[in-house]
Amino acid sequence: MRKVTGFFIVILLIAVSAAFSGQNCFTAVAGRLATADGSVLVAHNEDNLPYACRMLRFERVAHEGGEFVELAGGGRLAQADTSWGYLIFEMPGVSYSQSLLNEHGVGVTSDNCPSREDRPELTDGGIGPRLRILVAERARTAREGVKLVGSLVEKFGYAASGRTLIICDPREGWLVAMVNGKHWAAARVPDDQVAMIANSYSIHEVALSDTLNFLGSRDIIDYAVKRGWYDPGRDGPFDFERAYAEKGRISDPHQKCRQWSGYRHVAAKKPPFPEDSVRLPFSVKPIAPLKPGDLFAVLRDHYEGSPIDLGTYSPHAAPFEREARPICAASTNHGFVFQLRPDMPVEIGALWWLALSRPCSSPFLPLYYGLKNVPGQLYFEAGPEGDTRPGSTVQPGEKNAWLAFRELSLFVDGDFWKRVVRVRAAWEEFEGQSFALQQVIEGQALANWERNKDLVLEGLGRYCQGALTLAVQQAGELKGLKASQEP
Repeated sequence: MRKVTGFFIVILLIAVSAAFSGQNCFTAVAGRLATADGSVLVAHNEDNLPYACRMLRFERVAHEGGEFVELAGGGRLAQADTSWGYLIFEMPGVSYSQSLLNEHGVGVTSDNCPSREDRPELTDGGIGPRLRILVAERARTAREGVKLVGSLVEKFGYAASGRTLIICDPREGWLVAMVNGKHWAAARVPDDQVAMIANSYSIHEVALSDTLNFLGSRDIIDYAVKRGWYDPGRDGPFDFERAYAEKGRISDPHQKCRQWSGYRHVAAKKPPFPEDSVRLPFSVKPIAPLKPGDLFAVLRDHYEGSPIDLGTYSPHAAPFEREARPICAASTNHGFVFQLRPDMPVEIGALWWLALSRPCSSPFLPLYYGLKNVPGQLYFEAGPEGDTRPGSTVQPGEKNAWLAFRELSLFVDGDFWKRVVRVRAAWEEFEGQSFALQQVIEGQALANWERNKDLVLEGLGRYCQGALTLAVQQAGELKGLKASQEP
């Protein structure tokens, strides 16, 4: 009886948690020994509809002495000798939403994680969205990126309430939890495990003496004691999330259910359903070595077959029309998986699988870092403060790929469980072909890399453009199905 009662308490709390609905992203990180090919995998859903998004490429830049980076809050930072090249996927006009992949295979994305800090120490207005760009411009490894973030947070203070930056490279994956002000903690994802994070800090243990696996502010525990957020005698071992997360986050099933649902897809030992504030682990060992497609499935999750699968098989209701926010939500703008592989040139080894619009009704498109030019369908002009919401003056053109898949998602929503069957089958076939071609294309690219790099890069670019063009065409065909053709 107690278990049933606990379940209904969870459902009640989920309804209350609707207040935490803004910017609810989700990320998974798999270490190199937890994957089938020895890559580090990073999967992410960005939840910022209704903004349109675009991809840009920035090349390496050598800087003259005496240059500075101007921060939004008014601070200045000495410019590095060289800014590394990178790809960036962004929503113009939306701060804190960019994901980046640089020429060294360092990938950066983030989840909004509000903190309880109400007395932040900031210098020169603090540092905010520019932080992740600085990582892409300056870090050659994930660990370098983590240390850079820590030094800048301690110098300027983090301007927003709180956030977890995910910084990975082909050998390591890190979660960097930043608190409003000058406190931070970072934990390395064990090589043989996978970590899931929604929108509450997921770091628990912080052992700063173990510098291989943890980094952070030296006074991270003392400050929590001083503020009354942690009592060693009462609370037992220090738990970063419990001490620093915004009040209500740690027991908010809106966050915990998504983290739990991600784990149920991949964990060798399934965590218990998070009733009564059960603390979920930072990371788990997978049941089998993970492939990109395994994380595609996580990003498409709507709690199907779980205790909170509310009306999944209703003939009309979309899976988003529920109190329990799923990983793939109505507001999901796009999803992606970084496949970061060592012992390959980054142009071939760093692969960005990008799902434009919601992953549940969109394919994951292969984009190699080595493509020389961003496909035109992934780009549109927008000013630095451009508002890309529907009806604004800055809008992508009709040939824009994100818009094509967004329209397909809206079409599927018209009769979700009927239409998604055909759409999902089409994209599973598309992705299966992409995985098969990947082996052939990469084999040829590696065989010819030293002889003619320019030709290899041209070939990778043509392949990425061709896959995108084919998928956009197929999206239009699927959206144009007549009712009589639907299953």
